[in-house]
Amino acid sequence: MPSTIPPKALKPGASIAFVSPSARLNDRLPAVMARATSVLKGRGYQVRELYTPDTGIQSSIDHRLSELRTAFTDPTIDAVICTIGGTAFTELLPAMIADTELHAAIRANPKIVVGYSDITGLHWFLHALTGLRTFYGPGAIAELGEANSVDDDTSPLAFCAKHLFRAITDSQPIGDVARSPTYAPDVDPCWHDAASTQGPKLAPTAGWIWIRPGKAQGRLFGGCITVMARLGGVRAISPDWKGRIVFMETQMGDDMVSGLALDRFRAGVADLIAQGVFDDAAGLVIGRPFGYDTDKLRADYIGVIKGLLCEGRFADKSFPILFNVDFGHTVPMVTLPFDGLAELDSDNDRFAILEPVVL
Repeated sequence: MPSTIPPKALKPGASIAFVSPSARLNDRLPAVMARATSVLKGRGYQVRELYTPDTGIQSSIDHRLSELRTAFTDPTIDAVICTIGGTAFTELLPAMIADTELHAAIRANPKIVVGYSDITGLHWFLHALTGLRTFYGPGAIAELGEANSVDDDTSPLAFCAKHLFRAITDSQPIGDVARSPTYAPDVDPCWHDAASTQGPKLAPTAGWIWIRPGKAQGRLFGGCITVMARLGGVRAISPDWKGRIVFMETQMGDDMVSGLALDRFRAGVADLIAQGVFDDAAGLVIGRPFGYDTDKLRADYIGVIKGLLCEGRFADKSFPILFNVDFGHTVPMVTLPFDGLAELDSDNDRFAILEPVVL
């Protein structure tokens, strides 16, 4: 794999492109896209929305590939933020893996890239074939397009924006990873009413939980568990997990009300174990799981982690495991840098990024 290439810190007045390489919801949620655009313009950035409506599966593949190539090769674009995740990114991988000219263009002009969920596939592709450091963080739908004021420090939107721009604009180490005192147990109201102007309702968070104590340093890598399990079979982009602090999280269930079914979570973790992800891991960080909002449900989720990663063949492992961190399919979320040097320290209740992640 190429050496890591940190992108340049995002400067005032820079141009940010919204791209939709998986789900295509721009025209279904125009009010959300408009609010996300306003958040970025309010910070002085220029915004371009790269999106052509699709007419079928192959049309969608062609449009998404073209939009990504534009985002990465247009010299006037400085950063790329993915609008949302989805389920269809792997449709693009064969063409992207074969496109050596695109790889060279990305290495020659490294840019900020932000996204989560199915965008795990884009992160893995960029790391494996270009070396670009990217960021697991919020999208336009619904995080940056939340119907709240970004100037309201108590809103999830303000938390997301603050920690996104802390990661991609400041060349000093991020330091301690932030934690929000509140979170939204339910999906954003826009999913039930595209024109909603209501922000998400908040509840107190249960806080961080150390499933296994310990202290470790390693470079971050991971994503959404179900996507990670699928990508493990794409040999061209599968990473070397040795010495990594792995981060992983789960999406909501298909009903958009409950969390990912516990048996699917268990299967996803088992898939990663079978792929060797945790054989030589330095540590593990798990995002707050959507839908697991009671002590009983959290205990069930933690029970899967303990049963698979703290007992049996992993009983003698000592890498620390931290649970319930604000990233992934939770509101609000922090932004995590792929391949950034991190530290876990249960004695000091610390998860920190130790080095600059942009130039």
